[in-house]
Order: sequence, then C-alpha cells, then structure tokens
Amino acid sequence: MRVLALGDNCIDDYVELGRRFPGGNALNVAVYTSRHPDVDADYVGYVGTDDNGEYLIAQIEAQGLDTGKLIIEKGVTAVTKILIRDGDRVFAEYIEGVQKDAALPYGKIPDPSSCDLIHFTGWGCGREHVKRLKEETGALLSCDFSNIDDPRTEIMPSLDVSFFSGSHRIENGKDPEQALRRLKENTHGLVVMTLGEHGSIIYDGRNIYRGEALTVEVVDTLGAGDAYIAEFLYNRIKGKSIQEAIDAGHLAASEICKRLGAWGGD
Repeated sequence: MRVLALGDNCIDDYVELGRRFPGGNALNVAVYTSRHPDVDADYVGYVGTDDNGEYLIAQIEAQGLDTGKLIIEKGVTAVTKILIRDGDRVFAEYIEGVQKDAALPYGKIPDPSSCDLIHFTGWGCGREHVKRLKEETGALLSCDFSNIDDPRTEIMPSLDVSFFSGSHRIENGKDPEQALRRLKENTHGLVVMTLGEHGSIIYDGRNIYRGEALTVEVVDTLGAGDAYIAEFLYNRIKGKSIQEAIDAGHLAASEICKRLGAWGGD
C-alpha cells in the first residue's frame, strides 16, 4: 500500500516541561501508517532551516521515512506551544513559520499515480491540487479540516473522506450529528467527526455509524485524533467495513494517549 501525506508539520513544544516532539496532522498520518509493514509512506511539506528543522528531519529519518521529499525553505519551522491541563493539551500559541502561505509545485508530488491514499490537511500546502489529483489518480483522497466552519472545506466535493473535530460541540450543548448531516451535503464521500472521550460518528449519506472511545489512563491526548485518522484510512483501504475501521481507529488513538507527544521526541 502506498500512502502520501501532503501538508503540515510542526514542533510540538511542551513549554512547561522543556520538551519537544515532532508533529502536525499530515506528518503524523504518514508516520502512523508507515508502522504497518505493508505500507510505503511518504510525506511532503515545508521545513525551516533552523534548529527545529534539523531536529524534525532527524526525527523523521529515525522513523524510517524518506526526508528527500521535504521542501527546505530559509526561515523558521512551524511550532505549536502546548500546555497540559488534566491530561489534555491546550494550544497556547502557533507559529506558522515557512508554512505560511506556502504553495506546493505539482512536480514536487512524488508519483501520485501509484498512491492508494493521498491525505491532506487544512494547514500547510497541497490542497490546491486536490481536484487535479482526483481526476488523474485512483487514490482515496482524505483531508483533516478540524473546524467545520473552515472555508477550506470548499475542496470537499473532491474528497472521499473528510475529517472534523466535534468534541467542543458536545461540550457546548450542540448536536454533532446535525453538523455532520449538513457537512455531508458538500461531498459524495464519508464525513467523520471525532469527539474525543465521546467517541466518533460517521455519516455516509444513509447511515450514522458510532464509535466509543476506549477507557485508558491518559498521559496526553496529542496525536490521538491523527492516530484515529491514520488507522481508519488504513483499514478502509484494506477493505474493512466502516464499523471495523472506526473500532481500529479508537484502539490506535487509545495507545497514543498513553504517552507524551504524538511520536518520537527527546
């Protein structure tokens, strides 16, 4: 299976702990899917020329991924400053760095015709090629938007799976299912909403599927949603049912919650 992730990366800086970890949805999906022995995963995104950039490259190489497809740009690597409160992460500041307004030349995409999955994010580069990739490849196309009101959801008509985060809706007394049905009007594909400790819901236009988050002693929730996305997509491509993919996603997310940071780290 060939997986290609285009978009964001960052350094997750746990400022109170004095520790840093590699992260970013697109990069995380590439790393997590690459842990399956039958997956060849690539990641393309912008990295700065600072110390964080060197650290990020070293961390990616340690995971066995090819760093030759990274785009190195003079400047600072993206950084997310994170606080931990009761096991949950709180984003204190995001420095976009060289990813700000970055565009990805189509020629920098490594052989998309051979991909089984191409994953995008609402951050970083690559979304500008979604329509073309839909027309020219047979890959499953997915994107993590997080925010349901993000104007970048305009690419949903070309996607096979669209991911959103909706735990805040439950916390604010809103119905996530209503939002899910409204989002489905924009796409022929699946719409997935992760709900943190409340599980997840998926709508395919006919049925609502639900998943339950597993009980686990949480160290840090960072990366759990990305692990869910990676495992859900892997299982769908392997021919598993929607419900089987949901269950696999929650299991993967629970494992990530047991550690600090999404992966790697010093």
